[in-house]
Amino acid sequence: MKKDQVLDYMDSLEKEDEKLASFVKMYEALSSFLTDFDFMKDSLGLTQKDIADKMGTTQSAISRIASLKTNPSYKQLLKMAEAVGGNLYITPMKDMTVQVPYDLQETVRKLAEGEDKTTNEYLDRVVRDAIELELAGYLNRTLALNKACESKVKYKCDPKPKI
Repeated sequence: MKKDQVLDYMDSLEKEDEKLASFVKMYEALSSFLTDFDFMKDSLGLTQKDIADKMGTTQSAISRIASLKTNPSYKQLLKMAEAVGGNLYITPMKDMTVQVPYDLQETVRKLAEGEDKTTNEYLDRVVRDAIELELAGYLNRTLALNKACESKVKYKCDPKPKI
């Protein structure tokens, strides 16, 4: 089974089962944090024991969090993020946040540095430029379609194309 098929199947299960949907909603952010945490931990060659030592806790406490057997506090997650050199940001605007894929993160850092910008400043500009370019293309396509619909030849045209 391909990845997209698995994701589609999981989505269908989620839609059919309210308890599963509730579980996913509750643990999605924590699961995402843990995926990123593991990536950073592994990139640095650290173990759960190393993280626990940096945090002043036990390896078993880290293991319980990593396996979703406990609901960690904000403070615990912040300490975990800091232990791998990261930060912890929480936002109610999940659908408006973008995560740079792991394989592009170093490239983004270097590009930002080359422009003497912070990573966030650089990404803000890149995203803004890309959206404005896409919007301009959309407006041009809409204008072209409107002109085609106004022509003397009467075709059924929908002047509001869907993106």
